[in-house]
Amino acid sequence: MYNRNLRKPNPDKNIYKFISVKNKTSIMCESSLEYDTCFLFEYNVDIVNYQSQPSGFEYIFEEKKRFYTPDFLAEYVDLTKEYFEVKPYFRAVETEFVQKFKAIKVSVNKKKTAISLISERQIHIQPRLDNAKLLYRYAGIQQLNPLQHEIVSFLRRQRLNQVSVKVLAIKLNYSQGDVNSNVLALLSAGYIQADIVNNKFNEEILLWVD
Repeated sequence: MYNRNLRKPNPDKNIYKFISVKNKTSIMCESSLEYDTCFLFEYNVDIVNYQSQPSGFEYIFEEKKRFYTPDFLAEYVDLTKEYFEVKPYFRAVETEFVQKFKAIKVSVNKKKTAISLISERQIHIQPRLDNAKLLYRYAGIQQLNPLQHEIVSFLRRQRLNQVSVKVLAIKLNYSQGDVNSNVLALLSAGYIQADIVNNKFNEEILLWVD
């Protein structure tokens, strides 16, 4: 088992730093694709924490001992864990890498853990990624302001009924801009819910409270 340190300066690499509210720390990434992956982990409600460049491990390929460090390790709400390898699609389908990844999966299975290979085809799905990046701009609220309290209370009173952002502004008698920004902050912090995976955030998106 060994660890790589992306915080150590390397003139040959462009290191991206993602400030994670979920993890309360910075996540170091080796590519823009890994950086984009952090947005998806940050707003995946099933993931409670994640880290980049977790402890590596050995695997056997072509009868030789090799060393491998996954790009990410995520822990889910059910306490299971999963490694992630992030690769551009053209690299992910190269014959040598496909063979190596099969050998890596054998080693991971022995650890009773899962590993998934993801490329831009899974990461750059819209509107999910753009929504996650939008929510990230409103992340980090420490306490609710009066309008945010009103929004949460109103949605709770609706029980099973979902309400659009547009209707919310009308019912609470606030400007659409004020409601939009405060809804985004609440969504980012998990106080309210919306289907940001399948629906682009706009005035018609439906909101609810679990």
